[in-house]
Amino acid sequence: MERYPLTNDKKKQALIALTSLFLHKHYCENDTETLIAHLDETFSWFGAAEHEYAVGQETVANILRSFEGRVQKCELSDEHYDVIQISPDVFICSGRLWIATAPSSDAYLRVHQRITTVFRWKKDGPRCCHMHLSNPYAEMTNEDIGFPEKMSAESRKYFQEQIEKQKKLLEEQHILITQIYFEDLSTGVFNRNKFNQVCQELKEKTLDRLGIAYFDLNGLKKTNDLFGHHAGDDLLLRTASHLRQAFGQKVYRIGGDEFIVIDDQSEEDIFRAHVSSAVNAMKEDDISISHGTSWRASGDIDEQINEADKNMYRAKQRFYANQENNRRRR
Repeated sequence: MERYPLTNDKKKQALIALTSLFLHKHYCENDTETLIAHLDETFSWFGAAEHEYAVGQETVANILRSFEGRVQKCELSDEHYDVIQISPDVFICSGRLWIATAPSSDAYLRVHQRITTVFRWKKDGPRCCHMHLSNPYAEMTNEDIGFPEKMSAESRKYFQEQIEKQKKLLEEQHILITQIYFEDLSTGVFNRNKFNQVCQELKEKTLDRLGIAYFDLNGLKKTNDLFGHHAGDDLLLRTASHLRQAFGQKVYRIGGDEFIVIDDQSEEDIFRAHVSSAVNAMKEDDISISHGTSWRASGDIDEQINEADKNMYRAKQRFYANQENNRRRR
């Protein structure tokens, strides 16, 4: 299936999914690490009780971890969110929902929660830089619905329907969040997060074949300087498209102008044919790129990445040497 960079509408959906996930992880699973993993380097937090305001990624992370093991398991229902974009890379998500203690708890408490999150959309995806939420623990009171044993059959049915609805929503959100975490948002190929995951998985396997192809764009900075970043972005997108056409879902963007292919399925002749196909397609598209490869019948992921990198670097040296010779001849 083709992969494309996210539109602003998709980004807004993703931020709603992330905000909802933060709440579910905290209140339903008592797990704050997902939120901490998405904190921006600069972060401010308006919370509750003695921690009404805090700044700094490390400080906020420590405060959030202090809640682990102390939050009574809750269920969320009637979630509603809206996102506005206040600048090209900054989004505000506002939400409201009901938080209730699990029916199995000693007392059934239910409260209306409000939350605001602010995200900066960076090259590696959304980073949360601000959060403000009300304090349900201080405000929770017995609802007319009463204790679990006093809940009417109609109320029980309603909350069960809400729980099932939220489970389905979380499954859909998980797909979108996974896309954000593993996809390079500028080109649509996999990003360094996915690259690191695949490398770790391959280290734990015995490989009977492995091909690595390292690609580095020539002149991306010059393109940005002369024609603007839109031209540079277009160059990256075209490059990724050619690589994806040749290698499918085996392409990773691991740096500003660097792409790498990991192929543990193809025999050497097929692998090298795909490399040639990608290089020729880029030449026809006036894309200058240096590349290096490594293929072994008994693969070692770290050694082969280093080998392909060195071969690519030699190709890049030859490219710039030729450029210098051409300038001197003029």
